[in-house]
Amino acid sequence: MNEGVLIVFVKFIKLIIWIFLVAIFSISCTFQKEKHILRLGFIPNVTHATALIGIEKNIFQNELGNNIKFTPVHFVIGNSIIDAFITNQIDAAYIGPGPFINALYRNIPVKLLANAANSGTTIVGVKAIHELPPGNLRIAVPQYGNTQDLLLRAYLKENNLSDKVKIIAIPPQDTGTAFFTMSIDGACLPEPWGTILIEKNICKLLVDEKSILNNGNYPATLLVVNKKFDLENPELIKKLLTAHKKATEFIANNPLEAVKVTTNAISGISKKEINQSIIAKAFKRCTFNNDLDLNILKEFKIIAIIAGYYRKDFSDKIHENSVN
Repeated sequence: MNEGVLIVFVKFIKLIIWIFLVAIFSISCTFQKEKHILRLGFIPNVTHATALIGIEKNIFQNELGNNIKFTPVHFVIGNSIIDAFITNQIDAAYIGPGPFINALYRNIPVKLLANAANSGTTIVGVKAIHELPPGNLRIAVPQYGNTQDLLLRAYLKENNLSDKVKIIAIPPQDTGTAFFTMSIDGACLPEPWGTILIEKNICKLLVDEKSILNNGNYPATLLVVNKKFDLENPELIKKLLTAHKKATEFIANNPLEAVKVTTNAISGISKKEINQSIIAKAFKRCTFNNDLDLNILKEFKIIAIIAGYYRKDFSDKIHENSVN
């Protein structure tokens, strides 16, 4: 083979390799475009049962389809979920009204899609609030500014008890230890953590889920989404909402199975074996529906302003940041 033919042959081989690489790159890009990812944040609570059911029964994945990589991400407290939106760790999440309002105040671009659960918060303790002298009662909440913190403050204000209480932030899973060490006298908790403490005889029920605010008609959990993700993936969000509604229907139509699935999910994530009968009692303190009440969210905002968390001129734009 002479030199000229060899040069042509080498160029031909290079061209074939280049075409092959371009083809591989194009296929890879096409696959990446088709393979979307949805990262969903949630907390292992009974008040987040809609999320737990949707994950464990594959309702989300089945509705989203095989082209979507569905990734659940669990958290301990709600305001940590808001931080995860900032750092782009999640695309959508189940959160309480406290963290949602916190996100609006911080101008974090989240959109409210649907309600998930109502009620489900209790105050438990070793003594009734009125039995202790002013300033001596220490009540734990999961986090300052979260939903239970705001509910507790609303209850204390309504009953002229604010001056009797010091509020302390402790993760729900650690409140049992805090009672044993006598670090707290009470706790305002999302289910199932209040019922767990009562059933273990660590403390007693002081205020039930209906007495704490509005006869129990207050949101405990909301489904929200990153606004940019929502704009870029409208069909995906429609599927997410459909799956959310199907998970809600599953709870209504299969209450015993819902309790079993939720028990296993919370026990697995928290690494604490929880009796199914406890979760069943916790379920009775919650209602699960998709109906949004934006007015009650404004009440939460007012409570937070009175508590000093936000400026008085805070414009929440709740309606503008909610699904129509």
